[in-house]
Amino acid sequence: MAEVERLVRLTGVFNDGEVAIARELIEENLAKGGAEASGYHFLFADGPSGVDGYTCFGPIAGTAGRWELYWIAVDPNAHRSGLGKRLQMASEDAVRAMGGVMLIAETSTRPDYGPARGFYLAQGYRLLAEIPDWHDDGDGLAIYGKRL
Repeated sequence: MAEVERLVRLTGVFNDGEVAIARELIEENLAKGGAEASGYHFLFADGPSGVDGYTCFGPIAGTAGRWELYWIAVDPNAHRSGLGKRLQMASEDAVRAMGGVMLIAETSTRPDYGPARGFYLAQGYRLLAEIPDWHDDGDGLAIYGKRL
């Protein structure tokens, strides 16, 4: 848990509340005995000084084969190495193997999230919707999706 918290903080874009949520998803997964009970699936990429990247994803209740990518974070020292792309592809493969047909990713519309939005587009996601001022005034929600 501490490694994920460290990693999420290192990205420099997540606030304390968001860091707490990342930690809570791992705690819930552990408390419930794993992904099947909690609904939270994780992939981790180890690096020389700990966890260099991770994803968290799960099925969207009440849908047929739709999953959400809750988190993808990569250590800034590993940016531009292809790690994010490999984690994303591995997450998509895992979702597909579990019967998923679509993966949704939500992110902020703030300027500092521009690289995240560009990343999703580069991975074949398309912008499905934008909701202005969703998180806060001037901080909208961008929803991306990809058929698997």
